[in-house]
Amino acid sequence: MTRRHRALPWLWKLPLCVAALFIGQMLGLALVSALGLELPSITTTADQSTQTVLFVLAAITITVALATVAAGLAGRWWVRGTILAGFLFVVYGVGNTIETSVFTTLGGEAALIAMHLPPSVLVGLLVALLVAAPSDGHLREGARAFFASWTPTRLAVRLGLAVLAFPGVYFLFGLMVAPIVTPYYDRLDFLVIPPFSTMVQVVLARSVLFLLVSLPVIIAWRASRGRLILALSLGHFVALGLAGLLQATFFPPTLRLAHGVEILGASVCYAVALVWLLFPPPSRVEAQQPALRERLA
Repeated sequence: MTRRHRALPWLWKLPLCVAALFIGQMLGLALVSALGLELPSITTTADQSTQTVLFVLAAITITVALATVAAGLAGRWWVRGTILAGFLFVVYGVGNTIETSVFTTLGGEAALIAMHLPPSVLVGLLVALLVAAPSDGHLREGARAFFASWTPTRLAVRLGLAVLAFPGVYFLFGLMVAPIVTPYYDRLDFLVIPPFSTMVQVVLARSVLFLLVSLPVIIAWRASRGRLILALSLGHFVALGLAGLLQATFFPPTLRLAHGVEILGASVCYAVALVWLLFPPPSRVEAQQPALRERLA
């Protein structure tokens, strides 16, 4: 099948996923209202049509990122959908809200988290249904291969290093853009720079959350290491930065661009670190295949 033929189905799949995100957001707003929560009040100069276009663009990036991840995941569609929904909700909804709570004075954290739950679930399940799973390999086989690749001690060490990987790239790229973004944090009244100790605690908490939702992707992955790096890079970049920054019209363009470049670099380096630490080398997996198949038979 040519690339053109593979792309044609997305002429209807992509709008369907965008619609799912829109419906999910409406359900999220209804959930916020039902729970008696208040969303943060944000002043923006963008008109309604501009905000709609930016929402559609953000929804497209989310769909493409999730589809890239889904293409390499083994398992039943609802398992893959749960993995995708959990990844999007935790990284995009919870992770970003945690950072917003310490770098801004906007408030409304509980409402933001609640609002992101329905769209994450809807689009995660839908993308898993629309994107076929790899034909080779089983989820149970992948889980067994993952835990059989290292001793418990070595796995614990690798998981510990994975927890430290995100803070490392976060502060590295943050320092690179600090000269550009710091003046905006001094100038805009709703932005704040928290104490360094607070930043360390927050980034460690986010790192644990991101690892918890990235691990299922790594365990269920049935494609190459390079494709896994691409999927995790794109997934984290879109969920952590691109989708939100596209719609953040209350941020100056320079601030959005600087943070976008920062998050892109951090996402790629973080993905490389996760794959290097936690994705078993092909030679090790191949050596385990006969024994694993006997156990699964």
